[in-house]
Amino acid sequence: MVHLIAFELVGARLPGERAGLESAIRGLGPAYAFDRTAWIVESELSNGAICERLVPLLRRDDRIIATRIDRDWVAANIPQAEVDWLSRCNFASVNDRDPIAPRVPTIRG
Repeated sequence: MVHLIAFELVGARLPGERAGLESAIRGLGPAYAFDRTAWIVESELSNGAICERLVPLLRRDDRIIATRIDRDWVAANIPQAEVDWLSRCNFASVNDRDPIAPRVPTIRG
């Protein structure tokens, strides 16, 4: 799966604080910094699990959001290296339902 992680760090930070957060994001899986406060990460973790891992590195007034990106992404004015990186990502999850397989009704008795 591919996730967009965006955050706002309120107030001044020591370089080590930002570096610690960025290191934790990189630890989630293959990642690149879209900009200073937005990262794209390939990880099988859920959005909730991603936030749970990163929240301890935030201060009370900081904000963070993690959301899944599907393979139908669109971008403009980004470097070709980023387009290539995104194009190689696996947007599927091991838990995704096969879109071609018919749904089997469940009968409860």
